[in-house]
Amino acid sequence: MALPTLTFRKPPAAPTGAGVTLAVYAPFGTDAVLSSYPGNSPLNITQHPLVLNLIEVAKCGVHVSALIDLFDDDTWLVEITAGSARSLRITSRWKQQMDAIENLAGFLRHTLARRPGTALVLALEGHGAGYLPEIDLSQLNTANLTQDGSIEWHISAGQGAPLLPMGSPLLPMGSPLLPMGSPLLPVNHLPLSSWGLGQALKKGLGGKTVLGAIHCDNCFNMSVELLHTVAPYAEFATGYMNYNFFTAGEGYPAVFAKLKAAGTASTAQLAKWFAEANRDLLASKTHHPTTGGVVQLSRLPLIAKRIDALATALITALTGATAAQRPGVVNRIREALARAQQYDTVATQALGLPDELTDIRSLAHELRAFPANAVAVQQAAKDLLAATAGIKVYGASDSPWTAPGVPWDFSRPDLAMNILCPDPALRGLWDWRSPFYLQVVSDPTVPPVQPQVIDFLKNTAWVPFIIEYHKQVPFVGILPAAIPEYPVFNRKHTLPPND
Repeated sequence: MALPTLTFRKPPAAPTGAGVTLAVYAPFGTDAVLSSYPGNSPLNITQHPLVLNLIEVAKCGVHVSALIDLFDDDTWLVEITAGSARSLRITSRWKQQMDAIENLAGFLRHTLARRPGTALVLALEGHGAGYLPEIDLSQLNTANLTQDGSIEWHISAGQGAPLLPMGSPLLPMGSPLLPMGSPLLPVNHLPLSSWGLGQALKKGLGGKTVLGAIHCDNCFNMSVELLHTVAPYAEFATGYMNYNFFTAGEGYPAVFAKLKAAGTASTAQLAKWFAEANRDLLASKTHHPTTGGVVQLSRLPLIAKRIDALATALITALTGATAAQRPGVVNRIREALARAQQYDTVATQALGLPDELTDIRSLAHELRAFPANAVAVQQAAKDLLAATAGIKVYGASDSPWTAPGVPWDFSRPDLAMNILCPDPALRGLWDWRSPFYLQVVSDPTVPPVQPQVIDFLKNTAWVPFIIEYHKQVPFVGILPAAIPEYPVFNRKHTLPPND
């Protein structure tokens, strides 16, 4: 049978016309819930619903290559030839380090070798967090974290935040610029860093192949920092700005059934189908609200340039204010952040300040009439709005079953992607990633805790804006480190009696 095909905006180096391969990277090995989904008991790899859904994808005439790491189990390579469910081959790869650059790169190289000439689409499963720093864990020892005993970290039971009551190595304005890093790191669910993901794609694709689309089928990965980093390696990306509910690929058969029916589709159309399938599946039950977007990745350099211009204009508004005027300018920025769409980073799951992921398009919308440095800020805001137009595909409005009664309203049109904006409410409490996020230029006198910094942070004024915005704000502490727990699609969910 003739296999369905993808058409690229710019032809990739590898020829198209030999079909499509869906590559799935599923690091579930630190998560018993995702490994046993939809129940609570460990599953044999052949019983995992992700594998069952990928069999349905293959029936649509699409090759499948998946690397699935399960909790307290092996890492499994799952391969299926297009149109032939009986060709299913599952091979143990023993136990792989799924957050290693070479592991994803090697998987991509293997997939390209097995399916030469096919159009490659990558789905990233498991946990997401938006920006994640590249950290050399070997440097996070006691001597470095305390600067040979000159720094004393205290853990506050009340706030769960590490406090530095004496000798804090901080900038005068109080931002936690800590060259030696933070003693708090997530202990599980940690995916590849943003820089690491970009490097894995670069090495795995070898400069000869461009992905048709990347589906970031996880939480918060419709992220400026992440998308800018992977932009050279794919035509389109699909992702979710807030939480996305885990469904074990249940929406994938519908996506590729559309491709089979059409015979061919553009990479843009396929990327949109991913978002729409996720929307439709989660809408089939109430209380699973998400918001999803699709972006042509070649737009990211311009988007970064527009963010840089807006950040620069805001810095000028702050530094150009007199001592008497500055509190008013700071407050107006805080008010704009409060009105902008925030995505959840705190335990309550209520969206709004002090959440530290901000929708950059909605922030630009709120700054269109900013009064300080008005000409520059307002124009930069309007330019950023234009640069991010059309990215949002859908946005639901409901309360999630994980937090009944808490509204998640993503219906506003001015949404596009999240960006890390530490401590937007100026409480002096910072996201655990902040010391790494703000350390754009390494200090040659201290060990390189963060050996690599993504280009977005190095080449834009976003970090200098965060620092300037926080001048005169007392440092309180760094919030507990955690990759947010992944809400699953609740098949058994029933509405509350009065809902």
